[in-house]
Amino acid sequence: MRKCGWLVGLALLCGMGSSAGAQFAGDTELARNWHLRMGCFVPERKTAREMEGDVWLTIGAERPFYEADRWRGTVSVDYYGSGRIYSIPVSLNLRGESQRLRYGIGAGISVGHDIERGATDFAYNLLVGYTLRPGSNPISVDLRYMGIARTSAELNGWAVTLGYSF
Repeated sequence: MRKCGWLVGLALLCGMGSSAGAQFAGDTELARNWHLRMGCFVPERKTAREMEGDVWLTIGAERPFYEADRWRGTVSVDYYGSGRIYSIPVSLNLRGESQRLRYGIGAGISVGHDIERGATDFAYNLLVGYTLRPGSNPISVDLRYMGIARTSAELNGWAVTLGYSF
């Protein structure tokens, strides 16, 4: 029940930012308005690092569905993992940008496999980043904390990604 509350709260936050400049990003052309990213993920737990290595791969795609001033509501799909240990979170996110500084939070559902078993769990992310090249196709670098709400937390850790928007 608590997990569902997070998702509802995040959706309400996205909706509360409505102003005169707010609009749903109802872009019907799916080839536009994407943010793709790739980088490395470092798990927090020593057990996970010993099993699959210290640095894992992370890739992701994100697309806005709501925009208001400097805020966007987005939906994202990510993958991070190595070998048998991985997580694929699908999240609703609240992203902001001020000047070239990027920041945000997200919550959703993760399908993955930790050291012991596969499971579906509540997933969350925190983001702080910087736009290296602004313009019509910006390039950004982000530091993300990605995790799931399981007590063992083998799939929690830090990611550094390089992103490209088109």
